[in-house]
Amino acid sequence: MALLIALYDQLLFRPIVAWADKFRVEQTAGQQRPASWVYDMARRTRLLKRALRPIAWLWQRAMLLRLRTRAIAAAPERAAATDWGDRLWLALTLAVAAWGGWFAFDYGRQTLSLGDVAEAFGGGLATLARVAVLIAIASAIWVPVGVWIGLRPRLAQRVQPLAQFLAAFPANVLFPVAVIAIMRTGANPNLWLSPLMVLGTQWYILFNVIAGASAYPTDLREAATVYRLRSWTWWRRAILPGVFPYYVTGALTASGGSWNASIVAELVHWGDQRVEAYGLGAYIARATQAGDFHRVVLGVAVMSLFVTLFNRIVWRPLYAYAERRLRLD
Repeated sequence: MALLIALYDQLLFRPIVAWADKFRVEQTAGQQRPASWVYDMARRTRLLKRALRPIAWLWQRAMLLRLRTRAIAAAPERAAATDWGDRLWLALTLAVAAWGGWFAFDYGRQTLSLGDVAEAFGGGLATLARVAVLIAIASAIWVPVGVWIGLRPRLAQRVQPLAQFLAAFPANVLFPVAVIAIMRTGANPNLWLSPLMVLGTQWYILFNVIAGASAYPTDLREAATVYRLRSWTWWRRAILPGVFPYYVTGALTASGGSWNASIVAELVHWGDQRVEAYGLGAYIARATQAGDFHRVVLGVAVMSLFVTLFNRIVWRPLYAYAERRLRLD
Protein backbone atom coordinates (compact mmCIF):
# COMPACT_ATOMS: atom_id res chain seq x y z
CA MET A 1 0.00 0.00 0.00
CA ALA A 2 2.79 2.41 0.89
CA LEU A 3 4.58 1.68 -2.38
CA LEU A 4 1.45 2.21 -4.48
CA ILE A 5 0.60 5.45 -2.69
CA ALA A 6 4.13 6.74 -3.28
CA LEU A 7 3.91 5.83 -6.98
CA TYR A 8 0.53 7.55 -7.30
CA ASP A 9 1.95 10.68 -5.71
CA GLN A 10 5.12 10.85 -7.79
CA LEU A 11 3.73 9.69 -11.14
CA LEU A 12 0.27 11.29 -11.10
CA PHE A 13 -0.54 13.87 -8.44
CA ARG A 14 2.83 15.66 -8.21
CA PRO A 15 2.97 16.30 -11.99
CA ILE A 16 -0.62 17.55 -11.98
CA VAL A 17 0.08 19.93 -9.08
CA ALA A 18 3.21 21.27 -10.82
CA TRP A 19 1.34 21.68 -14.12
CA ALA A 20 -1.69 23.35 -12.52
CA ASP A 21 0.48 26.00 -10.86
CA LYS A 22 0.70 27.93 -14.14
CA PHE A 23 -3.06 28.59 -14.02
CA ARG A 24 -2.86 30.65 -10.83
CA VAL A 25 -4.13 34.19 -11.39
CA GLU A 26 -1.80 36.59 -9.58
CA GLN A 27 -0.22 39.98 -10.06
CA THR A 28 3.18 38.76 -8.88
CA ALA A 29 5.18 35.62 -9.47
CA GLY A 30 5.17 32.90 -6.85
CA GLN A 31 8.27 32.67 -4.72
CA GLN A 32 8.14 28.88 -4.38
CA ARG A 33 6.72 26.83 -7.19
CA PRO A 34 5.86 23.15 -6.83
CA ALA A 35 8.25 20.89 -8.70
CA SER A 36 7.98 17.39 -10.14
CA TRP A 37 10.71 15.37 -11.77
CA VAL A 38 8.13 13.53 -13.89
CA TYR A 39 6.67 16.82 -15.14
CA ASP A 40 10.13 18.20 -15.93
CA MET A 41 11.08 15.02 -17.77
CA ALA A 42 7.83 15.06 -19.77
CA ARG A 43 8.47 18.65 -20.86
CA ARG A 44 12.00 17.81 -22.06
CA THR A 45 11.29 14.46 -23.73
CA ARG A 46 10.94 14.75 -27.50
CA LEU A 47 9.48 11.26 -27.91
CA LEU A 48 6.65 11.98 -25.50
CA LYS A 49 5.88 15.27 -27.25
CA ARG A 50 5.69 13.50 -30.60
CA ALA A 51 3.45 10.79 -29.15
CA LEU A 52 1.06 13.37 -27.71
CA ARG A 53 1.06 15.60 -30.78
CA PRO A 54 -2.05 13.95 -32.38
CA ILE A 55 -3.97 14.33 -29.14
CA ALA A 56 -2.92 17.98 -28.88
CA TRP A 57 -4.00 18.55 -32.49
CA LEU A 58 -7.44 17.05 -31.86
CA TRP A 59 -7.82 19.08 -28.68
CA GLN A 60 -6.98 22.34 -30.47
CA ARG A 61 -9.45 21.58 -33.25
CA ALA A 62 -12.13 20.73 -30.70
CA MET A 63 -11.60 24.08 -29.00
CA LEU A 64 -12.23 25.84 -32.32
CA LEU A 65 -15.68 24.28 -32.77
CA ARG A 66 -18.62 26.59 -32.24
CA LEU A 67 -21.82 25.16 -30.85
CA ARG A 68 -25.08 26.41 -32.25
CA THR A 69 -26.79 28.92 -30.01
CA ARG A 70 -30.18 30.55 -30.25
CA ALA A 71 -30.70 34.24 -30.64
CA ILE A 72 -30.17 36.48 -27.65
CA ALA A 73 -33.79 37.54 -27.84
CA ALA A 74 -34.79 34.02 -26.79
CA ALA A 75 -33.06 34.42 -23.43
CA PRO A 76 -36.32 35.01 -21.47
CA GLU A 77 -37.85 31.90 -23.02
CA ARG A 78 -34.76 29.84 -22.06
CA ALA A 79 -34.90 31.22 -18.53
CA ALA A 80 -38.58 30.29 -18.25
CA ALA A 81 -37.91 26.79 -19.57
CA THR A 82 -35.06 26.39 -17.08
CA ASP A 83 -37.32 27.48 -14.21
CA TRP A 84 -39.96 24.96 -15.23
CA GLY A 85 -37.31 22.25 -15.52
CA ASP A 86 -36.05 23.07 -12.01
CA ARG A 87 -39.59 22.92 -10.66
CA LEU A 88 -40.28 19.59 -12.30
CA TRP A 89 -37.01 18.17 -10.97
CA LEU A 90 -37.83 19.43 -7.46
CA ALA A 91 -41.31 17.94 -7.65
CA LEU A 92 -39.89 14.61 -8.81
CA THR A 93 -37.31 14.61 -6.02
CA LEU A 94 -39.94 15.39 -3.38
CA ALA A 95 -42.22 12.66 -4.75
CA VAL A 96 -39.44 10.06 -4.63
CA ALA A 97 -38.48 11.19 -1.10
CA ALA A 98 -42.09 10.98 0.05
CA TRP A 99 -42.47 7.52 -1.44
CA GLY A 100 -39.24 6.36 0.20
CA GLY A 101 -40.32 7.79 3.54
CA TRP A 102 -43.71 6.10 3.37
CA PHE A 103 -42.13 2.80 2.33
CA ALA A 104 -39.71 2.93 5.29
CA PHE A 105 -42.55 3.84 7.68
CA ASP A 106 -44.85 1.10 6.39
CA TYR A 107 -42.04 -1.45 6.47
CA GLY A 108 -40.93 -0.53 9.98
CA ARG A 109 -44.33 -0.31 11.69
CA GLN A 110 -44.90 -4.04 11.14
CA THR A 111 -42.60 -4.98 14.05
CA LEU A 112 -41.25 -1.74 15.53
CA SER A 113 -42.68 0.40 18.29
CA LEU A 114 -42.24 3.96 19.48
CA GLY A 115 -39.61 2.70 21.90
CA ASP A 116 -37.47 1.53 18.99
CA VAL A 117 -37.85 4.92 17.30
CA ALA A 118 -36.89 6.69 20.53
CA GLU A 119 -33.86 4.40 20.91
CA ALA A 120 -32.72 5.15 17.35
CA PHE A 121 -33.18 8.92 17.79
CA GLY A 122 -31.35 8.85 21.14
CA GLY A 123 -28.44 7.02 19.52
CA GLY A 124 -28.53 9.51 16.66
CA LEU A 125 -28.18 12.43 19.07
CA ALA A 126 -25.22 10.72 20.75
CA THR A 127 -23.50 10.09 17.41
CA LEU A 128 -24.26 13.65 16.31
CA ALA A 129 -22.53 14.98 19.43
CA ARG A 130 -19.51 12.80 18.73
CA VAL A 131 -19.29 13.91 15.10
CA ALA A 132 -19.56 17.60 16.03
CA VAL A 133 -16.91 17.36 18.76
CA LEU A 134 -14.53 15.29 16.62
CA ILE A 135 -14.80 17.66 13.65
CA ALA A 136 -14.13 20.62 15.95
CA ILE A 137 -11.05 18.93 17.45
CA ALA A 138 -9.75 17.81 14.05
CA SER A 139 -10.26 21.34 12.70
CA ALA A 140 -8.34 22.91 15.58
CA ILE A 141 -5.43 20.54 14.90
CA TRP A 142 -5.30 20.28 11.11
CA VAL A 143 -6.21 23.78 9.95
CA PRO A 144 -2.99 25.34 11.35
CA VAL A 145 -0.96 22.35 10.17
CA GLY A 146 -2.53 22.50 6.70
CA VAL A 147 -1.85 26.22 6.37
CA TRP A 148 1.74 25.76 7.50
CA ILE A 149 2.27 23.00 4.92
CA GLY A 150 0.33 24.63 2.09
CA LEU A 151 2.36 27.82 2.24
CA ARG A 152 5.54 25.81 1.77
CA PRO A 153 5.37 23.85 -1.52
CA ARG A 154 8.66 22.05 -0.93
CA LEU A 155 7.48 20.83 2.44
CA ALA A 156 4.14 19.79 0.91
CA GLN A 157 5.99 17.56 -1.55
CA ARG A 158 7.49 15.63 1.37
CA VAL A 159 4.46 15.58 3.65
CA GLN A 160 1.75 14.77 1.11
CA PRO A 161 2.79 11.14 0.46
CA LEU A 162 2.83 10.48 4.20
CA ALA A 163 -0.60 12.08 4.64
CA GLN A 164 -1.98 10.06 1.72
CA PHE A 165 -0.70 6.88 3.30
CA LEU A 166 -2.26 7.74 6.66
CA ALA A 167 -5.54 8.63 4.92
CA ALA A 168 -5.60 5.20 3.25
CA PHE A 169 -4.73 3.45 6.52
CA PRO A 170 -7.81 1.38 7.45
CA ALA A 171 -9.24 2.24 10.85
CA ASN A 172 -10.13 -1.36 11.68
CA VAL A 173 -6.42 -2.19 11.88
CA LEU A 174 -6.41 -0.33 15.19
CA PHE A 175 -9.41 -2.25 16.55
CA PRO A 176 -7.32 -4.80 18.48
CA VAL A 177 -5.29 -2.01 20.07
CA ALA A 178 -8.45 -0.12 21.06
CA VAL A 179 -10.25 -3.20 22.39
CA ILE A 180 -7.29 -4.46 24.44
CA ALA A 181 -6.57 -0.99 25.84
CA ILE A 182 -10.20 -0.39 26.84
CA MET A 183 -10.64 -3.86 28.33
CA ARG A 184 -7.46 -3.70 30.43
CA THR A 185 -7.81 -0.13 31.62
CA GLY A 186 -11.58 -0.12 32.12
CA ALA A 187 -11.90 3.09 30.10
CA ASN A 188 -15.28 4.38 28.99
CA PRO A 189 -16.02 3.09 25.45
CA ASN A 190 -18.39 6.02 24.82
CA LEU A 191 -15.37 8.29 24.99
CA TRP A 192 -12.40 6.27 23.78
CA LEU A 193 -14.02 4.58 20.79
CA SER A 194 -14.91 7.98 19.34
CA PRO A 195 -11.46 8.71 17.82
CA LEU A 196 -11.90 5.67 15.55
CA MET A 197 -14.75 7.51 13.83
CA VAL A 198 -12.57 10.38 12.66
CA LEU A 199 -9.33 8.47 12.17
CA GLY A 200 -9.84 7.94 8.46
CA THR A 201 -11.86 11.09 7.72
CA GLN A 202 -9.87 13.86 9.38
CA TRP A 203 -7.46 13.88 6.45
CA TYR A 204 -10.10 15.49 4.22
CA ILE A 205 -9.75 18.62 6.34
CA LEU A 206 -5.96 18.55 6.04
CA PHE A 207 -5.93 17.95 2.27
CA ASN A 208 -8.44 20.72 1.52
CA VAL A 209 -6.74 23.24 3.78
CA ILE A 210 -3.40 22.44 2.13
CA ALA A 211 -5.03 23.01 -1.26
CA GLY A 212 -6.50 26.32 -0.08
CA ALA A 213 -3.21 27.56 1.36
CA SER A 214 -1.34 26.48 -1.78
CA ALA A 215 -3.80 28.42 -3.96
CA TYR A 216 -3.65 31.53 -1.78
CA PRO A 217 -2.48 34.39 -4.04
CA THR A 218 1.10 35.47 -3.54
CA ASP A 219 0.21 39.14 -3.95
CA LEU A 220 -2.17 38.93 -0.98
CA ARG A 221 0.56 37.30 1.08
CA GLU A 222 2.93 40.11 0.14
CA ALA A 223 0.26 42.70 0.98
CA ALA A 224 -0.12 41.14 4.43
CA THR A 225 3.65 41.35 4.84
CA VAL A 226 3.72 45.01 3.76
CA TYR A 227 0.99 45.89 6.25
CA ARG A 228 2.84 43.89 8.90
CA LEU A 229 -0.05 41.65 9.82
CA ARG A 230 1.09 39.37 12.58
CA SER A 231 -0.23 36.67 14.86
CA TRP A 232 -4.01 36.49 15.28
CA THR A 233 -4.61 39.50 12.98
CA TRP A 234 -2.89 37.65 10.12
CA TRP A 235 -4.98 34.55 10.75
CA ARG A 236 -8.26 36.45 11.06
CA ARG A 237 -7.79 38.99 8.27
CA ALA A 238 -5.64 37.14 5.73
CA ILE A 239 -5.30 33.37 5.71
CA LEU A 240 -8.49 32.07 7.35
CA PRO A 241 -10.80 33.91 4.89
CA GLY A 242 -8.65 32.57 2.04
CA VAL A 243 -8.82 28.91 3.07
CA PHE A 244 -12.35 28.96 4.52
CA PRO A 245 -14.16 27.72 1.35
CA TYR A 246 -11.68 24.85 1.10
CA TYR A 247 -12.09 24.08 4.79
CA VAL A 248 -15.89 23.89 4.49
CA THR A 249 -15.53 21.33 1.70
CA GLY A 250 -13.10 19.23 3.75
CA ALA A 251 -15.12 19.45 6.96
CA LEU A 252 -18.34 18.52 5.15
CA THR A 253 -16.66 15.45 3.64
CA ALA A 254 -15.10 14.51 6.98
CA SER A 255 -18.45 14.87 8.71
CA GLY A 256 -20.20 12.53 6.27
CA GLY A 257 -17.37 10.03 6.52
CA SER A 258 -17.55 10.11 10.32
CA TRP A 259 -21.25 9.23 10.23
CA ASN A 260 -20.49 6.22 8.04
CA ALA A 261 -17.51 5.22 10.18
CA SER A 262 -19.67 5.22 13.31
CA ILE A 263 -21.25 1.93 12.16
CA VAL A 264 -17.92 0.12 12.53
CA ALA A 265 -16.36 2.31 15.24
CA GLU A 266 -19.11 2.25 17.89
CA LEU A 267 -19.29 -1.55 18.00
CA VAL A 268 -15.84 -3.14 17.86
CA HIS A 269 -15.03 -6.87 17.85
CA TRP A 270 -11.67 -8.52 18.21
CA GLY A 271 -11.81 -12.28 18.70
CA ASP A 272 -14.26 -13.01 21.51
CA GLN A 273 -13.97 -9.55 22.97
CA ARG A 274 -16.53 -6.89 22.21
CA VAL A 275 -16.62 -3.21 23.10
CA GLU A 276 -19.68 -1.06 22.40
CA ALA A 277 -20.44 2.64 22.65
CA TYR A 278 -23.91 4.10 22.79
CA GLY A 279 -24.87 5.57 19.45
CA LEU A 280 -26.72 5.16 16.19
CA GLY A 281 -23.79 3.38 14.54
CA ALA A 282 -23.84 0.67 17.21
CA TYR A 283 -27.63 0.40 16.79
CA ILE A 284 -27.27 -0.24 13.05
CA ALA A 285 -24.35 -2.64 13.58
CA ARG A 286 -26.31 -4.72 16.12
CA ALA A 287 -29.34 -4.87 13.85
CA THR A 288 -27.16 -5.91 10.90
CA GLN A 289 -25.48 -8.71 12.84
CA ALA A 290 -28.86 -9.97 14.04
CA GLY A 291 -30.38 -9.83 10.56
CA ASP A 292 -33.10 -7.46 11.82
CA PHE A 293 -33.78 -5.58 8.61
CA HIS A 294 -36.60 -3.53 10.11
CA ARG A 295 -34.22 -1.93 12.61
CA VAL A 296 -31.57 -1.57 9.90
CA VAL A 297 -34.04 0.43 7.80
CA LEU A 298 -35.03 2.50 10.84
CA GLY A 299 -31.39 3.22 11.70
CA VAL A 300 -30.49 4.19 8.15
CA ALA A 301 -33.57 6.43 7.89
CA VAL A 302 -32.71 8.19 11.15
CA MET A 303 -29.08 8.63 10.09
CA SER A 304 -30.18 10.05 6.73
CA LEU A 305 -32.47 12.48 8.55
CA PHE A 306 -29.73 13.63 10.92
CA VAL A 307 -27.18 14.04 8.13
CA THR A 308 -29.64 15.98 5.96
CA LEU A 309 -30.65 18.31 8.78
CA PHE A 310 -27.01 18.85 9.79
CA ASN A 311 -26.13 19.76 6.22
CA ARG A 312 -29.06 22.15 5.91
CA ILE A 313 -28.51 23.84 9.27
CA VAL A 314 -24.71 24.00 9.37
CA TRP A 315 -22.91 23.32 6.10
CA ARG A 316 -25.24 25.03 3.62
CA PRO A 317 -25.17 28.39 5.48
CA LEU A 318 -21.38 28.14 5.70
CA TYR A 319 -21.18 27.49 1.97
CA ALA A 320 -23.45 30.47 1.30
CA TYR A 321 -21.32 32.68 3.55
CA ALA A 322 -18.12 31.59 1.79
CA GLU A 323 -19.72 32.22 -1.61
CA ARG A 324 -21.05 35.63 -0.61
CA ARG A 325 -18.21 37.09 1.46
CA LEU A 326 -14.97 35.23 0.77
CA ARG A 327 -14.66 34.98 -3.01
CA LEU A 328 -11.46 36.31 -4.56
CA ASP A 329 -13.04 37.59 -7.79
